[in-house]
Amino acid sequence: MTILDLILILILFFFTFSGFWFGLIHTLGALVGTIAGVLVAGNYFETAADLISPIFMGNQNLAKIVGFLLIFIIVNRLVGLIFWLINKIFNIIAVIPFLKTINRLAGAVSGFLEGSLVLGVVLIMIGKFPFANFIIPAVDASSVAKYLISVGKVLLPLLPELVRQARSYLNF
Repeated sequence: MTILDLILILILFFFTFSGFWFGLIHTLGALVGTIAGVLVAGNYFETAADLISPIFMGNQNLAKIVGFLLIFIIVNRLVGLIFWLINKIFNIIAVIPFLKTINRLAGAVSGFLEGSLVLGVVLIMIGKFPFANFIIPAVDASSVAKYLISVGKVLLPLLPELVRQARSYLNF
């Protein structure tokens, strides 16, 4: 097990625990936000990269990754806010026995799925646009990263331009 494996497992644990803590409705909102974030970021990350590349002294690969992540996070959080409001309404009826427990357990499962998708897409982006020499060997040596990349491939159809660019990296 590599250091990257441990880091990825720790991040997945955070997503799972967060899902348990917040419950299904909130976590489902985050999952929908993840998919919407990938869709929007996949279409606009290059435009964002052009705007922010001077900050990174012309390192276009790093600007693309940061641009993708910025757009992704903004869209994800906006969708999450909508579901947070829905969750507040749900809390009013949560006095029904076991409803809160079921909401939390289902949230943990949803959180794990969300974390797997987020990390998979981030690893795909890092693989396509490496910004340091140690990145690709670390990802290649990580068994957890390989699993997450395969999960992240589920969202690739939402990324029309990125899919064409990533095919060479993903070997499919």
